[in-house]
Amino acid sequence: MMRHLLWLFPLPALAEPAGVVAPSLTSWLFSSLMVIALIVGLGFLLKKSRLTQGLSGGQMKVIASLPLGVKEKLMVVKVGEEQFLLGVTPQQVSFLSRLDTPLDEVQPFAQQLGRLIKKDEKE
Repeated sequence: MMRHLLWLFPLPALAEPAGVVAPSLTSWLFSSLMVIALIVGLGFLLKKSRLTQGLSGGQMKVIASLPLGVKEKLMVVKVGEEQFLLGVTPQQVSFLSRLDTPLDEVQPFAQQLGRLIKKDEKE
């Protein structure tokens, strides 16, 4: 108990040696901010990289995405060998259709969607 009370009073005998400089508050704050910035930066890079999708085993994959508005979009999702058209909003994900003819993963989605719409109009 007595030892804890000694820290309250500055005593020359307990002072740090002459060559040692205690870290200041600004250097501690700067170091802390750098560590936080590093963590946020690495998280951002991990999110932007497709590394996390490769870890899923390849069972599900987003083939294409077409924005319809600010927060709404159409997505084609491949599950196994089948492809599904989904409507995505901030509140829900709606199943719209199962695609009988799979979309080409290389060709742009808008061109393929236009062909599918024209095909449905002819029938």
